[in-house]
Amino acid sequence: MTADERMALMTEAFAARYGHPPTLWTRAPGRVDLMGSHTDYNHGFILTMTIDRDTWFAARPRADRTVRVASLDMGGESTFSLDAVNTDHDQRWANYVRGMASVMQEAGYTLAGVDALIHTTVPVSAGLSSSAALEMAAGRMFEAVAGLAIDPVQLAVFGQRAENNFVGVNCGILDQYTSAVGQAGSALLLDARTITSQNVPLTPDIRVVICDTRTKRELAGSEYGRRRAQCEEGARALAAFYPGITHLRDVNLAQFEARAGELEPEVARRCRFIVEENARVAAFATALSAGDRSAMSDLCAASFAGARDLYAITSCEMQVMLAAMLAAPGCIAARQAGAGFGGCMAAFVEAGSETAFAAQVAPAYQAATGIEPHIYPVVASAGAGRVE
Repeated sequence: MTADERMALMTEAFAARYGHPPTLWTRAPGRVDLMGSHTDYNHGFILTMTIDRDTWFAARPRADRTVRVASLDMGGESTFSLDAVNTDHDQRWANYVRGMASVMQEAGYTLAGVDALIHTTVPVSAGLSSSAALEMAAGRMFEAVAGLAIDPVQLAVFGQRAENNFVGVNCGILDQYTSAVGQAGSALLLDARTITSQNVPLTPDIRVVICDTRTKRELAGSEYGRRRAQCEEGARALAAFYPGITHLRDVNLAQFEARAGELEPEVARRCRFIVEENARVAAFATALSAGDRSAMSDLCAASFAGARDLYAITSCEMQVMLAAMLAAPGCIAARQAGAGFGGCMAAFVEAGSETAFAAQVAPAYQAATGIEPHIYPVVASAGAGRVE
């Protein structure tokens, strides 16, 4: 679907629902992490990239303080007053929009009522940050309707706060930051402690291909929170030996090795993965920019092995997908994407081999699992903003 076709579809649906056409549009992309699983909430480093799958809002300001928002994809409508932003227990997707309104107002911004319609091409619960895309597009909509100007990093902070405090997911800032700040044609090397990043140019002869296992995982589930709690427990224990440590980002491998025996075994495995994964991020950014295929392959293999054996965030389907990806034409490297527990994998494929790669991976995965995967190349797109 082209942008014009998408706009026409949404305009027709908006007018049918609200009785008038929209007057403004906003969008925000999903994202994929290229290296750095679960390092963000450990104040670590992440190599992340926006994708050309995004969430759009069609909107029209209202004269009152009512917000009406509907979704073409998720179904239903949610209505609330900006004077009393409460949780919607029926349309749970709407809580990401409500959460943005709540935290923006708590920060002192005066918002205005709006009618809105959502359409997204970001797969839900696949590890491509559909919730962050929804939050960032909603934030840009509220900004536009109220005539505000909000810094992209501040918008990302609002998104994380909305998800933590309103939705109830204890996520880091990776997803929101990437969606808000991302640049077309570049990955971002993000420092989750300082919330700063540098662009990492992508070499045109290597393509990123998403391989969706189509097995869903719930980010709000107990296992995600348990991993985070274990990391925090490990950091507290290591701080007794190394003053100044507040997060696992502060621990190098030699320090960890010296004191790993002081940790409960499962906590030690979780911490080892984070310490090793954090060190892989900068190395992978360098390898990707240089087109060093051997280093990319080794680093991705180590990342997946750690995700499987130490952090326990892989699944049988992810392992089947990995084997199919690595055996396919043009595949340079492959690893998990997102938080794991199912969802998507990311492959780095020689440009021009994308079709042959997908043609081999899809039937191999389906034969082994009985599930038809979704496989598609992605490119880095611009961060959240207005659609003109």
